[in-house]
Amino acid sequence: MSDATMEQKLRLVQQVRSRYREDQYDLSNRERILYGRTTVSSRRQGYDDDYYDDFYQDGDMAVPGAVSSFRLRLFLAMFLAMLVIIMDTNHMTVAGITSEKIYEVISADYEEVLETWAEALASGASK
Repeated sequence: MSDATMEQKLRLVQQVRSRYREDQYDLSNRERILYGRTTVSSRRQGYDDDYYDDFYQDGDMAVPGAVSSFRLRLFLAMFLAMLVIIMDTNHMTVAGITSEKIYEVISADYEEVLETWAEALASGASK
């Protein structure tokens, strides 16, 4: 590597950075698909560093308009769990539903129902 010129080293560093950014972009698109984010980038990033200026800010991936709903979903789940606990401790009924009915529905075994549904779906698709 001692024979490499400064220009070759610079090009190598640029290629490594570009590849890293492309991998980060691909990873964020996979996360978008996995977590159901609605913003889709219309262009795929190449090796041109100028292209990344639209997507990167302060070294972090920033896809325009992409907002994670994880915090909202987490808050909603915690709120519903607390609601069920409060209903159970105070023996409350909300819209005719008791905490015992909620526990019963949560703990029910739906495996047989799902298998029946899957078989019906499979037989309907094969017809």
